[in-house]
Amino acid sequence: MKTSRILLVASLALVQLIGCKDDPVDTDLPTPVIIPETYDFENVSFQGQKERLDQVEELSAYIKTANQTGVSLDNSVLNAMFQNTNNDGNGNFTFTSTKQLKDKCFELDQTLIESYFTMAVEASESDKPGSNGQAGRILSEDGEASRLFNENGWEPEEIIEKTLMGAVMYYQATSVYLSADKMEVDNENVEEGEGTAMQHHWDEAYGYFGATVDFPEDSENTRFWAKYCNGRDVLLNSNDKLGSAIRTGRAAIDVGRYDVRDEAIVEVRKHWELVCVGTAIHYLNGALENIGDDYTRNHELSEAYAFIHNLQYNADKVISTGEIEEVKSLIGTNFYEVTSDGLANARNLLAEIYELEDIKTSL
Repeated sequence: MKTSRILLVASLALVQLIGCKDDPVDTDLPTPVIIPETYDFENVSFQGQKERLDQVEELSAYIKTANQTGVSLDNSVLNAMFQNTNNDGNGNFTFTSTKQLKDKCFELDQTLIESYFTMAVEASESDKPGSNGQAGRILSEDGEASRLFNENGWEPEEIIEKTLMGAVMYYQATSVYLSADKMEVDNENVEEGEGTAMQHHWDEAYGYFGATVDFPEDSENTRFWAKYCNGRDVLLNSNDKLGSAIRTGRAAIDVGRYDVRDEAIVEVRKHWELVCVGTAIHYLNGALENIGDDYTRNHELSEAYAFIHNLQYNADKVISTGEIEEVKSLIGTNFYEVTSDGLANARNLLAEIYELEDIKTSL
């Protein structure tokens, strides 16, 4: 009986072996997508995005000069930098470039940015200390630093810089360069240094992120969105999730796996949005912790308000436009008159919408 079972097993194994030899080889398996640990791809170029980030940095630095009493800003300078007049901000940039911020800014918010320039100029002309209803500078508690605020406690430098992060960088990356118009393009003809049209568009989206090609291994040399991504990493694991999604999309394009590319676009938008809302909640928490300190609270709220506003620019945003306005209304437009309950309610609503209740007080 035992011998018969052994012969039966051996016979079945032989049949399976012969069957395997005769089975046709499947040559239609999808090409695997190999995802590198950093943005290590051929023909990567995002110089234009780098130049625009440089422009935002220098525009912000100019506005910051008005933190010192007696320094007034010039509206013509701010607009020349926004439009990059004469390819050097009309002499106000330290470099030349054919790129500009205004033509890449979400069109409906170009006038909003320009109105913020006017707000900054008017606030800078004040020679009185800042207070409720009075634009001016406020000293830090230790008296070592000062910041410029308008009559409602809005800090022009933070409002302008962070709104440009949304209306230019976030908008262009998530809603323009990852859109069908920019993705359904040539992916065959390679231009040395830039790759195919599709590869280049993806790289330009990455350029607006603000990281080097060595991110996330290099998480120190980051600015703008990449800096805030790194800041939220402990709780959101954002460096890995967003960074991996970005690299996956480029790797998929390289081998023509457009199904994987499209899945990566969804993930990029999702995790970039989480960085945005996580940062907004982070600054709301900072304002709550410093509710009685005009200098710090107004600074934190200026950042929070701008990041909440920025949530609108993602084509696949989770939050509705009405909910964005509801969160803003819970804060109010006068940062001197905010309440702890209002700020907590704004934070809680964001946390509920994005399912971040468990970490909302830690962000």
